[in-house]
Amino acid sequence: MLEREQYTPGPANAAQIRKDGEKKWTLILVRELRHSPEKVWQALTDPAHLLEWAPFDTEGSLGTAGTTVKLTWAGTPTPIETRVTRADAPKVLEYGDMRWELEAFDGGTRLTLWHTIDRRFISMSAAGWHICFDVLDRLLIGTPIGRIVAGEAMKFGWPRLNSEYARQFGIETPSLRLQKQAQEYAEAREIQQALMPKEIPRMPGLEISGSCRPARIVGGDYFDVIKFGASRLGLCIADVSGKGMPAALLMSNLQAVVKALAAENTSPKELVEKVNRVMWHNTKEDKFITLFYGLLDIDRKTLQYANAGHNAPILTREDGVQVRLEQGGLIVGAFQESVYDQGEIALRPGDRLVMFTDGLSEAADGNGEEFGEKRLTEASFCNRQLSAEALHHCLLDRVTDFCGGEFEDDATVLVIAVS
Repeated sequence: MLEREQYTPGPANAAQIRKDGEKKWTLILVRELRHSPEKVWQALTDPAHLLEWAPFDTEGSLGTAGTTVKLTWAGTPTPIETRVTRADAPKVLEYGDMRWELEAFDGGTRLTLWHTIDRRFISMSAAGWHICFDVLDRLLIGTPIGRIVAGEAMKFGWPRLNSEYARQFGIETPSLRLQKQAQEYAEAREIQQALMPKEIPRMPGLEISGSCRPARIVGGDYFDVIKFGASRLGLCIADVSGKGMPAALLMSNLQAVVKALAAENTSPKELVEKVNRVMWHNTKEDKFITLFYGLLDIDRKTLQYANAGHNAPILTREDGVQVRLEQGGLIVGAFQESVYDQGEIALRPGDRLVMFTDGLSEAADGNGEEFGEKRLTEASFCNRQLSAEALHHCLLDRVTDFCGGEFEDDATVLVIAVS
């Protein structure tokens, strides 16, 4: 594509930053486009258009407020659940950490992006969006050059733009070390997300839906659904203390151990005890792991489980009766020869089982008040008629609205519906 080979980005445009706190700043970029707000709006919301210029893909339209869309950033294989909080076509669009404003201007559109991100990567992000906006402009005038994102942008002037925006913002140009670190983190996230279930197994009489939302680029939460034959499933959810790379490395180790030891004829009690012995050797004194493992038998309609210090899953019956699955023992890795109890509960049609990590229950609002397990239990009760996928999204939306979209810890939820 000749036009793509000849593309060179212009100098850094006027941009601003808003320093919201020590960790996150808001990048404000303005671009004037020679196209109507309606045409630009379509490019901002339609999945097919986004695939041509944006640094992410979506599995649904971003044009309807209140919907939850799976959004996959370039370089990361696993989608992130993203809620569209505002969609006033063709003027204002908000989702995740981004806000778009479209204003009719001189026969075209003045487009403004507000993007809240880690302050360390503010100039890098500005450089990336600069190139994306150039590609968008060419797409809209009918001469597409294909999107230029992630590592591909390095060939098209991204390093120069990064330095120019850093000078414009009055900050140091991120060092080569930091730029390399950002790339390594992106690669680590890709590896970590690949460890999560790419496709949750299907089984007659069950519907399962889940997701993991890391607080940073990588995190310490883990969940899995392991199929054993035609009628049995292993259900696992875990939380490694801390955040970032150290937690992610320990989580990856845990995932490998669980995968290696889980088997149809291994009870939850045996599995957790074996995992504990292995992780005791691999866990530092200042680190710990909470783990819940269950073995679901759809033919017998039972769930056997062992809870190693994890937030007790919430089982809500069709008639509204709720049970917490607490039987088990201590956190994983604390003592080499810990012994665990095993619980068993009968499953009935209409049951909804909600498994979660404390990133969901401990998400806090601006005043520091936590969402709490009480609210999570009440939300599970009030929405027990929903499908697994709908309940999964409902709970995430409730917590996201409560904390304003800012999760201080990794947040994972796994919902099982019995029919």
